[in-house]
Amino acid sequence: MRKIFAVLLLLFTGLSSVVAQDIITLKSGNELKARILRLNPKDVTFIPENKSDTLSMARNEITKLLYQGGTVIYLSEEERITFNNEPGSDTGSDSLYILGEKDAIRFYKGYKPAATGTLICSIFIPWGLIPAIACSSSPPLINSLDFRNNKLMENPGYYKGYTDKAFKIKKKKVWQNFAIGSGITVGYYILMAGVLFSML
Repeated sequence: MRKIFAVLLLLFTGLSSVVAQDIITLKSGNELKARILRLNPKDVTFIPENKSDTLSMARNEITKLLYQGGTVIYLSEEERITFNNEPGSDTGSDSLYILGEKDAIRFYKGYKPAATGTLICSIFIPWGLIPAIACSSSPPLINSLDFRNNKLMENPGYYKGYTDKAFKIKKKKVWQNFAIGSGITVGYYILMAGVLFSML
């Protein structure tokens, strides 16, 4: 019984490893099953199916990269991105950088502690300016980026696009909350001044 279970487990594991593959589509129409490691400016680095060697292929020999999670990168003169089979827009030469930016907009929520803290501290004018400056000048920590695809984050272009956009989002949210908190405080003082003036 144990032998049968072990055989079934091995078969299932082998089947999963076959199914869970990236696919590289060549201009010739042929498809290569592989693990895509990196999309570089001039080539694509990958490990072919059932092999351990790392290979590279020029980008101009490839038309499409299909990642296991459903992300599709089209390589052409005017590259475009499809994420989970949804049409994207023209992206220019560095498609993974722009994909990283788009994913940061979708997934990054790690700004909330900094933004909330700034909102609370901004009530105490002008001391609230100190945490606002500190929070907006520090990039997001890696454990707060909320990214969904570890493999894509290993690519420098995608990583830079994601982290750059996440930093911009964090700064924007922090200063928005500083403005809201300061506005509430100023409004409160104006209201109180009006009440006191009317009592005179």
